[in-house]
Amino acid sequence: MNNSQEKNNNNLENLAENYNEFLDQIFRFIYFRTNNKEIAEDLTQDCFLSVIKYLKENQVDNLRAFLYKIAKNKLIDYYRQKNRVFYTNETIEEKYEPISNNNISEKQDIKIIIEKLQLLNEEDKDILIMRYLEDMDIKDIAEAIGKSQTTTRVKIFRSLRKARKLMQ
Repeated sequence: MNNSQEKNNNNLENLAENYNEFLDQIFRFIYFRTNNKEIAEDLTQDCFLSVIKYLKENQVDNLRAFLYKIAKNKLIDYYRQKNRVFYTNETIEEKYEPISNNNISEKQDIKIIIEKLQLLNEEDKDILIMRYLEDMDIKDIAEAIGKSQTTTRVKIFRSLRKARKLMQ
């Protein structure tokens, strides 16, 4: 087995070992954009099938970033075909619901943040979701959006500044 085949096999093994974690992350990312469980499930499945097919022939250095890149492309294709606009906010509420159900103020704050997040452009929204909701590091985000790490840091900073202005 040559070095390239070995790396491809390692990528497939990494995908298999972390499938459930990756599946949840990619599903949330897509659902946040579609606000439809069935569509998100279909697009997530398409994403993983594309990744598996790609990994059989090619190697990838950062599997998580690659999955996000493919998911974003699947979303773009979906919306181009359907002439639709990205929209949603229920997923964040579900995932980041306060631990204490008695804290009504905290729940209201989360709803306000989600509503304001919807006012950002798609790139700003994606970057903030990947960084602060999915806890991705700068390197992974940079790979997912196809930018340098420096550019990604600047984009995160600017996106946060825009979000803060919306909160005032």
